[in-house]
Amino acid sequence: MTVHTCASTGQSITLLGEPIADSGEGKVLRTNGNGYLAKIYHSPTPEHIQKLAVMITHRPKEPNSHLNHISFAWPKSVLKDAQANCVGFLMPEIKEGKELIDVYNLKRRKTLKLDVDWRFLHTTALNTASIIEAIHISGYVLGDIKPQNILVNDRALPSIIDTDSFQVRNPKNNKVYRCLVGSEGFTPPELIDKDFSSIDQTEVHDRFRLAVIIYQLLFGGESPFAGKWIGAGKDPETNDRIRDGLWLYAPNSLIQSVDRIIPLEIVHPEVQRCFLRCFNDGYKNSNLRPTAGDWVKALRFAVNELTICGKVDSHYYSRTYGKCYWCDRSTKLGIDIFPGFVRPKQAAVVESTTQPEVFATTKTLELVNQEKKIIILPTTLINIHYLHQPIDRNVLVACIVGIGLLLCFIFNWYIMFAWLFLCALGSKLAQIKI
Repeated sequence: MTVHTCASTGQSITLLGEPIADSGEGKVLRTNGNGYLAKIYHSPTPEHIQKLAVMITHRPKEPNSHLNHISFAWPKSVLKDAQANCVGFLMPEIKEGKELIDVYNLKRRKTLKLDVDWRFLHTTALNTASIIEAIHISGYVLGDIKPQNILVNDRALPSIIDTDSFQVRNPKNNKVYRCLVGSEGFTPPELIDKDFSSIDQTEVHDRFRLAVIIYQLLFGGESPFAGKWIGAGKDPETNDRIRDGLWLYAPNSLIQSVDRIIPLEIVHPEVQRCFLRCFNDGYKNSNLRPTAGDWVKALRFAVNELTICGKVDSHYYSRTYGKCYWCDRSTKLGIDIFPGFVRPKQAAVVESTTQPEVFATTKTLELVNQEKKIIILPTTLINIHYLHQPIDRNVLVACIVGIGLLLCFIFNWYIMFAWLFLCALGSKLAQIKI
């Protein structure tokens, strides 16, 4: 059993059990500190210690404290050994979170029995962009954005982990502690095959990575650079496609769609424009890539335009597309990536128009930003058209006779003439259908 000291409180922190994660840089273990994990470096360096000091002193504002949610596993305090050497740090534990790939990949969802639909994925994308926007506002660059570093709970609220790999700039002396790692498929074209240890990255580089993450969330886990190669020679690897700006919707693209690939046109036009700006305009000029804030705005439009399918209860589609793509895809391919219950045919007297909802089964999905909580609740508008049906004759006659008796009682017998007239009329009406 290993015991370290929390530098900020002086309390003893006991490391428990075996590592729950281990990388080239360090290992992560549970501790006796409720809700906190420890990352212990294999070989701590002065650079590690200095970088941690800046991060602990200049923590970004938590955008979701009002939701009791941890948006990023930020270092809380340095841990020291018995010789007062810095060996690692404490960070909050992200509980009940699944890796992003677990929610957008159909096979992983089935294995984990996750109930996820397209609105959940839209909301997750929106909230991811919102959290990354908060990090960028604080002057940090994430650097290694990938599905494994983003955990999402059943409210579609993401949490970003591995934050100590971020690029950090000391605001006092402008010293930059660079992000040394990157992931294939998420590295922008201008950084492919570059030495990260010699490059000061900017949030412009993160813009590319964020767009790839959002694309995977909305398009069944597919990369924007996937598709059938129709050019000459050998099919380029993913990084080569990225470097050459080769994706389905590039001008004169040498990539062709296949049946499994979900078309761009099914998402909201604002979201379509963001993808085109990132991978077309941004390929020529990286500064033209949409910011995290641009994605937040576009995805808000998209979420508000989602509507539920009239046939399958787990199908959501954009009103701007006009029909349920998932039903068409399921019929064509025999695979439903959002399987649900087929709705029974509604009676002709009921028309149901469901407004955009943000719900995952019985759990509320929550949209977040840097200032306030936004929850979109389900609202169903039901218009009932009453049928014309035959009126019961006996009921009609009884009503007329009753009215006549009441009038006689209140006034006098002269009203009897009016009553007799009404009875005669009632007898006549009772022979017809209204």
